[in-house]
Amino acid sequence: MEFRHPNGQLCGVYHYTDPYKSFFRGLFTPSGKDVVAPPPPDHPHHKGLQFGLTTNKANFWEEPGAAVPNHDLPFGQQQNTKLELLSSGEGIGFTQKLLWRVGRQSIFNEVRTISVQETNDSYAWTWYTKLTAACDDVQITSSVWQVPSYCSPWLNYGYCGLGLRLASDWFETSDVLPSNPACASTPEYVAVKGKGAQVSFKQAATPANALFVTTFNRESPYGPDGPGFAFLGLVPIPRDLEQDPNVEATYVIVVSDI
Repeated sequence: MEFRHPNGQLCGVYHYTDPYKSFFRGLFTPSGKDVVAPPPPDHPHHKGLQFGLTTNKANFWEEPGAAVPNHDLPFGQQQNTKLELLSSGEGIGFTQKLLWRVGRQSIFNEVRTISVQETNDSYAWTWYTKLTAACDDVQITSSVWQVPSYCSPWLNYGYCGLGLRLASDWFETSDVLPSNPACASTPEYVAVKGKGAQVSFKQAATPANALFVTTFNRESPYGPDGPGFAFLGLVPIPRDLEQDPNVEATYVIVVSDI
């Protein structure tokens, strides 16, 4: 699905027929810079701007072919069941329904709404998601990887939230803002400022969801000192959904020329 400005300029390309997750491969600045990197061979699950997490039932972050050590969970699938464009009064975008499942077992039902607005020299995307547990005893758990925090590197937290690998054309050298967020707090936003382009992220979620951002094809893209690597917030693991079966979050992603 292509999103275009009234002048014909391409804003973004959304893929919703993939067997494992829907994603944006192609997010463009108003001048036409694509900020999204293609997935590297050992990380085929880094498909673009995407939402994922790991549960005690299935791994909805990684996919077959990923470099996952000691993998003991089946890979889950986010299956598109319905996609409708927003009405003219609701803006440019769509509402999507997805079934998160592993084999024949349903784990989550999701309602996702994504829209875009033009601002000065940028496109602002709003990504809203609401997951509802579809079975008993669901927990959000840590992935096999340890996620870095600003305060104590490599704490045992899990990927849960929005992820994006930035294109090396514009982010081979980049700055992450804010550079020194307060310890044990979630910054209001995270921005990655590259050469001629910037991508910034805000979120409204309780508890805060992790935001994974890094660049493609760098010698050491991972870890707190990796270039273009940032987290907006972290999810304490495990997160039991028995009392509250819903996971709800809103992200705002602004893609800008600079």
